[in-house]
Amino acid sequence: MADNEYLNNAVKRLEAALNQTMRKLGPRLSCAAEGLTQPQFMVLGFLKNKACTVTEIAAMMGVQPSAITAILDRMEKSGFIQRERDKQDRRLVIVRITDQGQEAFAKAQEKRLAVLIRYFSYLERGELEQLIRIYEKLAHILETEGDYPG
Repeated sequence: MADNEYLNNAVKRLEAALNQTMRKLGPRLSCAAEGLTQPQFMVLGFLKNKACTVTEIAAMMGVQPSAITAILDRMEKSGFIQRERDKQDRRLVIVRITDQGQEAFAKAQEKRLAVLIRYFSYLERGELEQLIRIYEKLAHILETEGDYPG
């Protein structure tokens, strides 16, 4: 089999496995997330250690700032975040996690971790280490390569 043909088949197998895994794992993680949606959980994760602008949150999630507004509206209504205008530059909106948001994130993270541990415990230590190395390498490649022009 040629390298391109092998790579093509390998990527198709990987994509099928990832899709199947996420179809099964996704709902289990969502149920464990203290009523938070996946995007809300991600936003709280970004904010748990520092305040961010709406633009920074959008960039971390790979979407336009306008797409984040509805998520932040619901989160603010739920008491998980607060928004305020930057004192030096009134055009910027600073988003901070509230105590309630910290608590919801911590509970959701604990429950999600328990779900992940349950399934990853089926892997042998070497398999888990190999999976981690592969994902770290892929994350590094994606980070250093920049945006895909397409």
